[in-house]
Amino acid sequence: MTTPENGMTPDYSPQPLYPHNRVKRHLTELFRLAVPVVIARIGMLIMSVVDTIVVGNYDSAGLAYLNVAHAPFISLLVTGVGLLTGIMIMTSHAVGRRNYLAAGHVWRACLPYAALLGIGLGTISWHMDWLFVLTEQPADIALHAAALGRILALGLPAALIYTACSFFMEGLQRPLPGMVMMLLANVVNLFLDYSLVNGAFGMPELGASGAAWTSTIIRWLMALSMLAYVLMLKNHALYGLRDGFSGWWRNSREARSVGYASGASQGMETMAFAAMQLFAGRLGVVAAASYGITMTILGLMFMFALGLASATSVRVGIAFGRRDRADMALAGWIGLITTMLVMFGLSLPVYFFPGWIANLFSKDAVVIAGTSGLLVLMPIIFPTDGGQNAAINALRGTGEKWAPTMLHMFSYIFVMIPAGYYLAFVQGLGVTGLFWGIAIASLVAVSGLAIRFKIVSARELPAYP
Repeated sequence: MTTPENGMTPDYSPQPLYPHNRVKRHLTELFRLAVPVVIARIGMLIMSVVDTIVVGNYDSAGLAYLNVAHAPFISLLVTGVGLLTGIMIMTSHAVGRRNYLAAGHVWRACLPYAALLGIGLGTISWHMDWLFVLTEQPADIALHAAALGRILALGLPAALIYTACSFFMEGLQRPLPGMVMMLLANVVNLFLDYSLVNGAFGMPELGASGAAWTSTIIRWLMALSMLAYVLMLKNHALYGLRDGFSGWWRNSREARSVGYASGASQGMETMAFAAMQLFAGRLGVVAAASYGITMTILGLMFMFALGLASATSVRVGIAFGRRDRADMALAGWIGLITTMLVMFGLSLPVYFFPGWIANLFSKDAVVIAGTSGLLVLMPIIFPTDGGQNAAINALRGTGEKWAPTMLHMFSYIFVMIPAGYYLAFVQGLGVTGLFWGIAIASLVAVSGLAIRFKIVSARELPAYP
């Protein structure tokens, strides 16, 4: 390791356990990075589940209001997170070439952008009354959902400030702080949720509004805590983290450019799955219930793929940063194959015990039967859906922007939606046809993205100017 005394920048990056075996090294680093990210992402889902349970046990109407309010809010939040993906990518590139000041420069340039983005999206979320009217929600739902949406909107800037800091730490290959922060947030969330919804422990009884206020308070606590952690890093001077934010708009251009493509990709995927949800609603109550339960299970398992995909992006990005084409390609393929294998393994209990799993979510025999019939498709959907996420993140790690987005759009807008509609309604397969549409689209996506990664990783990498 170099030292400041010899005039070189010290290397604070994690030392690989297997420096002479690239496969073992990539696998070790992949799981070291992925596990904390998986736990953090699952923690986000658990917070949402706690909201649902606490509010649902307090008041069914309040739960309906909260669910409707969450729909546009989550779409805006997911879009914002996608727009900030460039922070993790550009940070990993800087780490790969051991330019730690450049890594810190990415964070300093993008933090004001994240705050501005949060204010903008929060303003949109604040004025969502028109959407509830346009979608012909009942008057009481539209009224209460709009009020809850305004409370949630106050937390959007905080959510994106936290994301900017978390992505920066993940780009440095240091995901543990984000995991610890999320675990602590879940403890606080459980206490505040129960207290503010039910009026326990001397707190005011706010019902569904209590859950919305809890979410906003938690987001600000997480944002301020993560911001303080980054600024107080022991080696903050190495990264120049306290050097100010002047010229941030100009300096964040490259990271924003990566984020535009990623945000568009996530936004289109979200819209495509929203269309599938509407198709399920047209098929009736039982079909909608079975679809919702199956998508909940798929979403939970997708957190594992998301963690592995984020780690793949960082590993590819670091190799790209040091212009090691062979290692970049190896990192991408190991990430893709490992993700698909892990997701296939996770699908096996779902495949062999579908009735037992469905019974955890419903006591309605018809819904259980319908859900069980869908869960047997998961050995196809889990690996392909997880694999496409790993492949697109590998491409992001190489600095690819719009080509992955176009492939994503083709797969989910022009394949999944028509295929799902055709199989569900024209062929009469019902909700099963929707999931066959998802399977076909995911297979098309992972194949196209893998081919694209093969092309990109075979090119000679340009030298830094």
